[in-house]
Amino acid sequence: MISKPIYPYISFGTSIRFLQDVNTSYLIHGDNWVIGNIDKILRKLEQLNLKVTKRATATRELTEFKNEVALLPESSNVTSEQVSKLRSIIKDLRVVIEAETSGNFAFTVTDKRIDVQKLLSDVKSLMPEGIFDKLPPLAQYDFQQAGKAIAFELSTAAAFHLMRGTEAVLCYFYCNIVKQKRVRPLMWGNMLDSLEQRRTPPSPEIMNLLRHIKDSFRNPTQHPDKIYEIDEVQDLFSLSIDAISRMISYNK
Repeated sequence: MISKPIYPYISFGTSIRFLQDVNTSYLIHGDNWVIGNIDKILRKLEQLNLKVTKRATATRELTEFKNEVALLPESSNVTSEQVSKLRSIIKDLRVVIEAETSGNFAFTVTDKRIDVQKLLSDVKSLMPEGIFDKLPPLAQYDFQQAGKAIAFELSTAAAFHLMRGTEAVLCYFYCNIVKQKRVRPLMWGNMLDSLEQRRTPPSPEIMNLLRHIKDSFRNPTQHPDKIYEIDEVQDLFSLSIDAISRMISYNK
């Protein structure tokens, strides 16, 4: 998946429309006139990766037309003959562009209760100061992926990442507390049972929260009959951040 701004497509279409409407009052030279708009189209073909259109005969003809008129004096207007030729080239070019782009689709994200831009590229800022940088690498990855999944409304996928990321932090939390005779395997329930049996277990707030997430979300998420809605997974996102923040900030 590649993130692309929409404006280049608008600019591309504007330049094509400009040349399609060319008449003898149009200047040849200048950024906003004929050569300038031809250059914009040729650059946009590269930027938008329109491979078929780049190889089209009309694109080659457009380049040749530009090279021809570029030799004319600075104050030149296009002639009637040049108008006819350029309009024909643009007409043929549009046929190719429409054929190629008919198979291209753009998806836009809708607003969420959580800031979409932060979900996509700055999950760190959605956590308390300093928390993200202290997470294990796997947990960082999972929370970043969960943010993207929420932004694109892949709610159940987001829940899987949230639970996996939270469990990775729990494992880190557990191993920092328990130095010897650790339970095997290091699974959510086993680690909670082991922590609760210690002489001085972590605070009830942390333990109750982790038990609640395990029973209400982590376990059901592992089963194929659980499907999350977008509001539900946003709540889970906030709950998971609360849990990992408490674990990372915990003083033994």
